[in-house]
Amino acid sequence: MYVMKKNHAIVVCSHDVYPDSRSSEGIVNRNWFGILSAKCTNLGLLSSQKSIKIIKRELLNNVDNNVLKMLFHWSKLPKNTFFGFLYRIINKISLKLLNLSHESSLYQILWVKIQTEKLLKISNSTLENTVFWSRILPAFSILPIINVWNHKRIPFIVNINDPFQNNLKNYYSYDEKILIETVEKAQCWTFPSKRLATLMANKYNLDASRCFVIPHAMREQDKIYDSNKFVKGKLKFIYTGTFYKSAFTDSFGIELIKFSLFEEINKVEFIFILSQYDDFSFQWIKKNIPKAIIHTKLDRDKVLKITADADCMLVIDSIMHKDLLKGKLIEAISQGLPILAVTYPNSVMDNVVKEYGGISSYQNIENDISYKLRNFVTNLESEIWRSDFCKKRKIVMEKISEEKIATATIEITQYALERFLWMEMKSKNEPITPVNYNWP
Repeated sequence: MYVMKKNHAIVVCSHDVYPDSRSSEGIVNRNWFGILSAKCTNLGLLSSQKSIKIIKRELLNNVDNNVLKMLFHWSKLPKNTFFGFLYRIINKISLKLLNLSHESSLYQILWVKIQTEKLLKISNSTLENTVFWSRILPAFSILPIINVWNHKRIPFIVNINDPFQNNLKNYYSYDEKILIETVEKAQCWTFPSKRLATLMANKYNLDASRCFVIPHAMREQDKIYDSNKFVKGKLKFIYTGTFYKSAFTDSFGIELIKFSLFEEINKVEFIFILSQYDDFSFQWIKKNIPKAIIHTKLDRDKVLKITADADCMLVIDSIMHKDLLKGKLIEAISQGLPILAVTYPNSVMDNVVKEYGGISSYQNIENDISYKLRNFVTNLESEIWRSDFCKKRKIVMEKISEEKIATATIEITQYALERFLWMEMKSKNEPITPVNYNWP
């Protein structure tokens, strides 16, 4: 197990961190930071509402930034409120006066400025061997580190959880331009899946040998699914997270209606816990699973309490997600729950779910989803299947353990520092590149 040396420090620049950001990005960032906190004695976080103070020029202290908190709050208010309307007016004027891209915002500009100033102080302090991490998206999370690097070269690592959207022809988007700035500056990049790492390395000319895989981080759970679980009433099939229109397809809906024609439907209770949704979400669910239970606006502790009692977790892929490792999949694995994936053949989710002992069903194969739903009900009623599943799941659960995530993070951090010192000719030997960080 790698442990950060006492005179080393890690500074994380990550805009989206739970609970200020309730997105999947925010949750995995919070989990990763929490795991790292247990192994690193000098750890700082710059997030949507937090900055850093330096104590005695040696130690980092995470503090709330009142200016950022106020602006962040205003930026999220509806435009029919006084401060919500005021923020939008000031934002529009500021962008026009400064001739900035519509992809920017007043809050973002000030966030980058404030966090850059904090990082400059840290880089000029007596802190030794400090390594900087940025976790994106949003891509502007990396800007304070790039700004500091342009003043003073520093070792930094970029974590990328999702590919960038680009609706432009023959031009890079705002986010892509930010990432490209790291090509000659960052020591390495990390991704939650090998497929995403390869995709991004090829697309943006990243050094593939310095692109490592660290799965999404999830904290170890107190309650793990037990094969001897006694089911009272119906089997609970639960979906949590964002309702992606691209994942909840018409063909998926047809398969659910087909499933409702079989007797197994009477043994199942569908529960949807939605974090991001719209009117279409409710219409789709009610049309295809009329008796489904829908929850919204639940805090994370409540969600985990409900899912801990699940009999099956539904994880659902869009065709656009085939190269991605979804945070909700890893969350279900961290609870040891049986998983039914609605995905596509040979997607990252498909491969992980099979290795874990769950079942994959495919959006592009007629009758497959309805058949697998019926099959899963039969499996869950079998003590033999449940017992075999609980034995098989251990391998994948070990791969996403807190210990594995911490070890990978610290080893890659150490490599980044050593490579930076070698590149700056402060060390004679080129460091050995870490290996085996290529799952999933």
